[in-house]
Amino acid sequence: MTYEQVKQPVEVVVVFKQRKPEPFIIKWGKRYIRIQKIHLVHSERIGRDKVYYFSVSDNANAYRLSFSTETLHWHMDEVRVLS
Repeated sequence: MTYEQVKQPVEVVVVFKQRKPEPFIIKWGKRYIRIQKIHLVHSERIGRDKVYYFSVSDNANAYRLSFSTETLHWHMDEVRVLS
């Protein structure tokens, strides 16, 4: 199974645990997705911008989210069906 490139803006509810942000709910279009597990978090610098990447999943799909510290915007980068 491969990831499908999505590259769409999303809204994300974030909780902070031990001073670290964790995506909790994603609003993607009219869908609300409750995150069940965070698999990986990493970041990279792109010029002045620092972008954080979150690999997360619910019970049906895996998602790759990105958060730009320069624009303060979230994006859904990729989706993969887990079944």
